[in-house]
Amino acid sequence: MAGTRITVKDIAQMTGVSVATVSRVINQNGRFSAETERRVRKIIEEYDYQPNQLAKGLRQRHNSAVGIIVPNIANEFFSSMILAMQTMLFESGYASMIYNTNASLDLERQCQALLAAQSVSGVIAVNSLDDVRSALKRSVPTVYVDRFVNVGANAGKVACISSDNERSGRLAARELLSGGCVSLALIQARENSPITKIRTQGFVDELRAAGVELRPELVRSSAVTSFDRGYELLCDLIDSGHKFDGVFCQADWLAMGALEALRGRGVSVPADVCIVGHDDISIARFGRPPLTTIRQEPHILGEKAANALLGMMNGGMPDQLVTYVPVEIVRRESTQRA
Repeated sequence: MAGTRITVKDIAQMTGVSVATVSRVINQNGRFSAETERRVRKIIEEYDYQPNQLAKGLRQRHNSAVGIIVPNIANEFFSSMILAMQTMLFESGYASMIYNTNASLDLERQCQALLAAQSVSGVIAVNSLDDVRSALKRSVPTVYVDRFVNVGANAGKVACISSDNERSGRLAARELLSGGCVSLALIQARENSPITKIRTQGFVDELRAAGVELRPELVRSSAVTSFDRGYELLCDLIDSGHKFDGVFCQADWLAMGALEALRGRGVSVPADVCIVGHDDISIARFGRPPLTTIRQEPHILGEKAANALLGMMNGGMPDQLVTYVPVEIVRRESTQRA
């Protein structure tokens, strides 16, 4: 049997004890003698036995795994957040099952069904388009990142972690207005996302407070947050013939594409048009010119989400239903007019 994967039943046969006794030794509960434990441990070490955690979880109707749903794991912002979650969960004995949805509602719902079938101990849903609990048992602790849900009768099983997205929009508007911009354009990220709506509303409210209206013809929306899409949408804005002197792009990759489009059309940044991005991913400081942006803290969002979920999985109550993580503006050359 050397070199093969053994089972609890195999260990029981080799040590001359029952399967139940082997299980008690492995899980360190119930009664067994020191000699029995010595024999079982000897076989475990000799054959490098590893418990089948999935099978154990199915028997107990849960397992030591947490599901994480994310819209785009290739995006640096989300990957940094997931790494922080995964690290904290692993240190607490939980594996992470990560599902990437490509910001597709249909794919997100398929991921929810898969997680429900796995009987996971908890779920973290990042920028989800749907309420994850529609597929899961309501008793499964769930943390939403950058989405708000009605808790109803599920207090103690749901928590929300979010950047202060309303302030994000306001900071972007203030920066462009302070640079002398009077005709502002907006490139939205994931227009159907509730967070996009909050971020946009903050931008619009701050403009109105200064007596400036965001004209509908200067608004563009993107389902994906890519360089190419930012380039395309900015070119479309220019080709529309409508004049603008400031742009808020709700993701840095959109802003980087917009910067390149302006350069290609002979528009000077920031002399002719100022640009503000969002997220402060590493590429932002290498823009031409370096990009002013709204900094989020993905690792803090990840840690707070994991910590809230661990607390609920251990029977605790979240400190509050919604926890906000502050944002700040990082000023670089794309808004610094002489």
